[in-house]
Amino acid sequence: MKIGFMLPQFGAMATYQNMMDMAQLAEERDFESVWAADHVIMPTEVSTPYPYSKSAEYIADPKGNHLEPFTMLSFIAGCTKRVLMGFTVIVAPYRHPIVTGKMMASIDVLSQGRLIAGVGAGWLKEEFDALQVSWKRRWAQTEEHIRIWKELWTSDEPAFDGNYYKFKNVQCRPQPVQRPHPPITIGGNGMACFRQIVALADGWQVVSEAPDDVYATNGDLETNLNTLRKLSEESGRDFNTIEITAVIIAGTAKGVLEDLPRYQQIGVDRIILDFPAFVSDPTQMSKMLETIASNADMEH
Repeated sequence: MKIGFMLPQFGAMATYQNMMDMAQLAEERDFESVWAADHVIMPTEVSTPYPYSKSAEYIADPKGNHLEPFTMLSFIAGCTKRVLMGFTVIVAPYRHPIVTGKMMASIDVLSQGRLIAGVGAGWLKEEFDALQVSWKRRWAQTEEHIRIWKELWTSDEPAFDGNYYKFKNVQCRPQPVQRPHPPITIGGNGMACFRQIVALADGWQVVSEAPDDVYATNGDLETNLNTLRKLSEESGRDFNTIEITAVIIAGTAKGVLEDLPRYQQIGVDRIILDFPAFVSDPTQMSKMLETIASNADMEH
């Protein structure tokens, strides 16, 4: 099983030393990857229901630290040599797609091909409003972002003529080290999301509390994967080319180790450990990760 973990980018844990220590732990203990979530500016009052908690309340302090993910992964690229780096997930509409495409290409070059481009359409309406970005168009714009990134990363003279973005007579270099481009994984659920995955992405990210308790349609991961498989087959795509990543937001190190066989049985290729990053003590976070590293059969 590929195992990665979220970096401590929120709250009191979001410090230079903690970030450096966790990046080095990932390298030394052979974790496959480290990950960053995306917030640009946090509303101090959040009324939008949080889609990844049973209470619908946002699990991080909206008044605490929230490090910016592109900056974080650029920093991590400079202080690591092996570990992969991913977004879980960047909210595509928050930034112009040419800007994010350029930043991701630069990170991939400077990390020598270690970027995973996780992307989603976002959930926090108050943040969209603060950034003056359309809430209603978020999924349609996200699809254009992905198409633009692929064009920037693979064409000698990229051009695009969409509903929201248009450009031509430009070049965007350097292109990413990874060919044809860094893997693109989409976070979300539902048929519209699945169709985008089949058409445009290399993987799906699903938020999970346990193997049989996920934040997807009906909370049933097996059913969702069967739906995704059917869509893939109908489109002529090999389902096995879609990498499945479960982001685990609750639990314990012991519980994760017990759950790994079930995740594998369902068809999950990678897990991202989110819950250790929400403790307030770096020693406690390290102990959780050390326990998993010492007892799990991890692959890269």
